Amino acid sequence: MTPRPSFSPRKALIKHRIRAFFDLFAVSTGLLQLHERRMRRGLTILMYHRILPSEQCIEYPLESLVIPSDVFQKQMQWLAGHCNVMPAREAIEALATGRPFKKPLVAVTFDDGYADNFEVAAPILETQGLRGTFFITSGFVADGAPLWYDRAADAWQRMSHAARKGLARLNSMPSTDIRTWMAWLKQAAPDVRINLVEKAESLAGGSISRGLYRPMSIKQVTALSKRGHEIGSHTVTHPILPQLDDALLKDELERSAQHLSEWTGTDVIGFCYPNGDLDERVERAVLDAGYQYACAMHSGFNRRAVLTRLARLPITMQRTVRGGCTHDALGFRAELCRFRDWIR
Repeated sequence: MTPRPSFSPRKALIKHRIRAFFDLFAVSTGLLQLHERRMRRGLTILMYHRILPSEQCIEYPLESLVIPSDVFQKQMQWLAGHCNVMPAREAIEALATGRPFKKPLVAVTFDDGYADNFEVAAPILETQGLRGTFFITSGFVADGAPLWYDRAADAWQRMSHAARKGLARLNSMPSTDIRTWMAWLKQAAPDVRINLVEKAESLAGGSISRGLYRPMSIKQVTALSKRGHEIGSHTVTHPILPQLDDALLKDELERSAQHLSEWTGTDVIGFCYPNGDLDERVERAVLDAGYQYACAMHSGFNRRAVLTRLARLPITMQRTVRGGCTHDALGFRAELCRFRDWIR
């Protein structure tokens, strides 16, 4: 079955026109520039996952996790000219000094450890003289097996509507859209989740094709570190951490740091919560495992670093491209300075 594109250029264009009206109003009245100046008061951490060619982005099952490579290049070019960009570790240290910044302080981060991070994203960063932070799921890199949520999304996209409807009805899901499916899986117990993913793959006619979901190699992770990028932990297997007992939680946190330290020869002090799920017990475990900071997935602006709940700004196709996969320069600025958060 041919996958159905999850990203509708027509719907995206309509939404873009609405946003563009407010963006133009903001820049013409000076509101956008005001919000950009306010960025100098703290740290903005950007969150990316995958950087792929436009044609792959259009058909990708989870459009919020991909950015076209040419769009990413233009975004990094703008950041290099207007912001002080550094890895998260260095940016947090700069924020802690309390000194004012002449340019907005920005960190560019990537989750999971996909091969395109090394092959596409890192060279674009380096061309602009920038360095990023890569939060690596160490087991994904070590064994190359696709992550559970990639398997789930890919299978759901390949399934027929009848199969989706049947699986949704069987599990009392309120709808058959992919967002509901993924949200439902995240709340399921780990063994139930895997069984459902395997069931979906069976209904879809087979398991995931690994080509599109390749991780970096260990050598590539090492190379990134040597080239000045920061390597942080994203656990071993990308579980929902609050669902784990204390022993499994400790193992996921400590073993990932051990893997990454062995590969890079450096201390790993940064962590990123899988799916952004955390609670007080998980926060304490992160600190006990030796991490000095942890990034979440809630959008926000870091004025005073709450080191175990650092806010990040997700950069998505829905909000930073137009006409399918065309860079929206003004829209990127409006998202970056959180003007759009102000009007939402």
